[in-house]
Amino acid sequence: MTVDLDGGAPRTGRRRIDWRKAAELVAAGTPPGAIVSQVGCSRRQLSRRLNHDTVFQGWIDDFTQAAIERERSRIGELARAVQSAIEVEVKKGNVRVLLWLADRLKLITPPSEGTPEQELREILRGLSSDELSEFESLRDKT
Repeated sequence: MTVDLDGGAPRTGRRRIDWRKAAELVAAGTPPGAIVSQVGCSRRQLSRRLNHDTVFQGWIDDFTQAAIERERSRIGELARAVQSAIEVEVKKGNVRVLLWLADRLKLITPPSEGTPEQELREILRGLSSDELSEFESLRDKT
């Protein structure tokens, strides 16, 4: 036992380890070496908790799930912000945003890409009269 030189109560040489903090660090993907130095435990103690302590494992799961929920919430907020920004730009008549949105929603066909009907008409225009007659005869057989 050591005596506190400031006149306080005697203290033991053992430091209290914050295992909840260790579980939070594990869930965050912190390397074991950093965890042991931050919480003051040994690698062996940490390994024992990771492999055999169901309460510790439960805390890790809880911290992992909380992080997933925070991430989902952030993504949802970001999606709403992007949607609002797009709506503002569309209302302002921003042509670039309008064209981008129309393309993403497949509302327009770029000039380089024709519809299947347009492509078929182009193919038919390129056929000779004999080939066109043969193609038309196929229609009559069905």
